[in-house]
Amino acid sequence: MKSAEGSGRTVEEAIREALKILGARREDVDLMVLDEGSRGVLGLGSRSARVRLTLLSALDDDAAGTAGPTPPPAEVSAPEAVGGRAQEAQRITSDIIAAMGFRATVVGREDDELVQVSVGGPDLAPLIGRHGQTLEALDLLVNLIMAHHQGQRVPVAVDVERYRERRREALQDLALRFAERVRRTGRPAAMKPMSAAERRIVHTTLADDPGVTTYSEGEDPDRRVVIAPRTGARPAAAASSARERGPHTQPRDDAQ
Repeated sequence: MKSAEGSGRTVEEAIREALKILGARREDVDLMVLDEGSRGVLGLGSRSARVRLTLLSALDDDAAGTAGPTPPPAEVSAPEAVGGRAQEAQRITSDIIAAMGFRATVVGREDDELVQVSVGGPDLAPLIGRHGQTLEALDLLVNLIMAHHQGQRVPVAVDVERYRERRREALQDLALRFAERVRRTGRPAAMKPMSAAERRIVHTTLADDPGVTTYSEGEDPDRRVVIAPRTGARPAAAASSARERGPHTQPRDDAQ
């Protein structure tokens, strides 16, 4: 068997089912998302996610049997990347996106120890998916194939239409607003559930804040970040009230 289809509540579940049918590992297959699925509204109109996985060895055999050189996919433009690892990550991402039938421009570059791959083009929302789930699956697949080819783990960050960059900026702003509320009230505040990567952005954003601390609670997919007052920090409202009373003013006891 050279290929198999899988289905599930999410793209990840569908991939796991197809891998089980093939008896293969993720780094050994080519992915095509047939349907991202939908939860529907109030249980109506829901659809399962569907994927097709094809063994990379089968693709290599087909390519070897084709007369003449194989032209690059027409749907994807992949400018020359700087650096061997960036060029490899760029090629892997381009091949996957082309197989999925999207038109896109893929650019890879090395940034310190991280390889960044930027994907741009029209009508790429399905590549991002609901809350970035499809993008996470694409990122994971590129990382697995890259590690297989390089013989070691090479961190690769794939972004589509600056989704992750824009999401990071929004999360940083949200974290700062939550922290301001916690400092003002002196009470912990829990954010909405988010992925591990997004939780890490919140933790990093507030790591050096002297007035608050952060921690995660719950289990995935409902795990969330809690922002709490740092031990010894006074609520901003209490500090403001103390300044208004003055150093020699006794606090009023309404019970008397």
